[in-house]
Amino acid sequence: MKPADRRRRVADEIKRLAAEILLREIHDYDMRMVTVLRCEVTGDMSEATIRYSVLGDEAKREECARHLTRVTGFIQRRIADQIKLYRTPRIKFVFDRSIDDGINLQRLFDQIDREREEND
Repeated sequence: MKPADRRRRVADEIKRLAAEILLREIHDYDMRMVTVLRCEVTGDMSEATIRYSVLGDEAKREECARHLTRVTGFIQRRIADQIKLYRTPRIKFVFDRSIDDGINLQRLFDQIDREREEND
């Protein structure tokens, strides 16, 4: 098995487990607004970056980021309990703006289309 294949499988499993833990085990904050988009694991598998998105405004995103920072250790321990690795990668959550960027691009395209229709 190639190291890249193993990293991908580990990243996919960490993503799945993190999403499940956020949804089912974090009860002191509404995690239904959080979408786990992807996970990237470093080559030596010492770190895992979990990219997520949040429904809501900037204040809601900042609140969610603070809460994720507080529960990261819990999530990492739960992942370590469920995944069989010599050493569980250190988990880090990073907000992913790609969905927002896509929405903004679509708005710009829609605006351009409206302006073209007005000028024709």
